[in-house]
Amino acid sequence: AGSWAGLRSLRGRVCIMGQPCCTERDGRALGDMRSQFQPLDARVVQRVEVAPGLLRFCLAWRSANLAPKLLPGEHLKVFAKNLVGEVPGQWCGKADPELGQPLICRRYTPIASGEAWHDILVEVITKTRASPDGGKFSRYAQTLDIGDTVSVSGPHGLYSYGGKNRFQRRAPFSGTEEVVSPSHVAMVASGAAVTTVIRLASAIAAESPAFSPPTMWLFLATDSVEAAAPHRKVLEGLVERLGPSRIRLSYTLGQLGSTCSSGRDPHAGREIGSAERLSYKLERQGSTPQAGHRSAPQGWPYAVGDLTDLLASAELPPTPSGSGGSSSKRLVLTFGSPATKKLCEDIPRSSGTVLWHWNDELDD
Repeated sequence: AGSWAGLRSLRGRVCIMGQPCCTERDGRALGDMRSQFQPLDARVVQRVEVAPGLLRFCLAWRSANLAPKLLPGEHLKVFAKNLVGEVPGQWCGKADPELGQPLICRRYTPIASGEAWHDILVEVITKTRASPDGGKFSRYAQTLDIGDTVSVSGPHGLYSYGGKNRFQRRAPFSGTEEVVSPSHVAMVASGAAVTTVIRLASAIAAESPAFSPPTMWLFLATDSVEAAAPHRKVLEGLVERLGPSRIRLSYTLGQLGSTCSSGRDPHAGREIGSAERLSYKLERQGSTPQAGHRSAPQGWPYAVGDLTDLLASAELPPTPSGSGGSSSKRLVLTFGSPATKKLCEDIPRSSGTVLWHWNDELDD
């Protein structure tokens, strides 16, 4: 066991938002599984407000043996004491599903990891933003300071990136794995879910071309320029380093559009939903009006509008061709709210497209 001050010095030993803390499951033998779902105490060794309403915490363990070992795409559970809303039995005007529970937990994909620490980003939901209570975990996070202890468990999640172009989905009960090694991978996310995209993209970018890493197509939405700033720095760095043959970045300033919004199919003369519009675009690669109808704020070089419009206007991964083997497949990953999944769920599967929703993974 080392000192907490010594653990802070370990941060220089890996790339921030870069490679995972382990590329093999050596540290996850049966003997270690006892701690996977059992919360263990970590200590806050750094706390930084990276943008208004966005806190970055470095959580450290006394030794590398105690720290959860995550593959890219897996997440931690962080626990906090439950709170009571302003209106008894309610939270933010709705029935509180966590009423009566002594503890609550929230899931976070680390944005950086080391031998004995993980960094997480916490979005602060204020009472003004979500009246009258705000976010439960947000209240707890705002009270945390350097030296405080936090209960954390992990790794969690059914989906992960195993390296060497192996995207893995584990069955929740049997433990069997489905593996896809696509030629192109599209990642669709909004808000805080962009953190998982960064983790996956950074891991893929760090691999040797000898492993035939897929071309990445990122379709992201943010609700503010400030919230996107730490994400943009990493993603734009990957684009500059890898070039368009390895990664394409499409960003929009706005929330995920409603899936019941409609558009006109010029070939069929009928109204279609946004999910079908995306399906139509993926199959035909046709041109559509550019996303965004409002002026972009100063310093924002991307689109303005919702995620539905961005997907309808952006260049999308090519339709798979060839024998239909796993290496010729197009993998579409959605992250975050069910609305993001709904937006993409009608993409035809017969064309070699595989669709996974990264949040369909409540394994515990």
